[in-house]
Amino acid sequence: MTMCCTKTAPLRPFLLLLALTLACSAPEQKPQKSFIQTKLAERALADTRTDSFTLLADRGRVLGDPAARVWVTIVSDFQCAPCKQWHQDVLPLLRKEYAESGRVRLAFVHFPQAEHFNAQTASIAATCAAHQGKFWEAADFIFSTQARWMNLPDARPYLDSVSIAVGVNAAPLRLCTERAQALKLIRDDIERSRSARVDSLPTFFIGTRRLRGAASIATLRTAINAALAGQ
Repeated sequence: MTMCCTKTAPLRPFLLLLALTLACSAPEQKPQKSFIQTKLAERALADTRTDSFTLLADRGRVLGDPAARVWVTIVSDFQCAPCKQWHQDVLPLLRKEYAESGRVRLAFVHFPQAEHFNAQTASIAATCAAHQGKFWEAADFIFSTQARWMNLPDARPYLDSVSIAVGVNAAPLRLCTERAQALKLIRDDIERSRSARVDSLPTFFIGTRRLRGAASIATLRTAINAALAGQ
C-alpha cells in the first residue's frame, strides 16, 4: 500500500491549521524527548481529574496491563490510508503478542489532519465510544468502513451508527457528539503530537524510540523488546 505523501492544506480553524507532511520514512531512534510518553505515564501514575468524561475516555483508549512499564503510543488519523492498513494488518499481532500478554500498554493518540475533512468527526465518535469502554471496537469498525464515510458531507450519522453497531449506547453517544465533549481530549492529543514533532502518520513512540511510518511487526518487535530489556 502506498503511503500518502501530500502536504496538509489547512481547512478549519478548530483543527489548529495543522500543516504537516504525511510521508513514508525510515525508523528514527532516540529522539531528545518522548513528550507523549511522558505525559501519558504521568497521568497514569497520578490522575486527579474530576472530569469523569475525560478520565473514562482517556482510559478507554489504552490496552494492556496498567502495571506494564513499557508504553507503545500510536499517533494516528482515522482517515489516513496507511493508518488504516497498519491498524488492520499489524495491530492485531501487536495486541496479541504484547498487550494481551501484559507486557506493554498500547495507547492511541488522535492526530486528525486538516486535509482529511471527516477525520476529526471520526475521532469524536471513537472518543465518545471510549467513554463507554468501546474505543477499540469502534476504532476497528471506523477504520474498516473508511471508504464509506470519508467523503460524506456529514459523516456523523454514519459514524454514530458504526459505534452503536459495536455496542455503544445510543443516547449518551448522541449527547456526547452533540455537546462535543470529546473535543478537548482530541485537541490535547493534537498539541502533544505537535510538541513531539510528529510529521508522519502513523508514528509510534516506544520507550526512547520514535518510529515514523507504518512500521512492520518485525520493526516493532525489535523496538519493543529493546525497551523491555531497558535498552
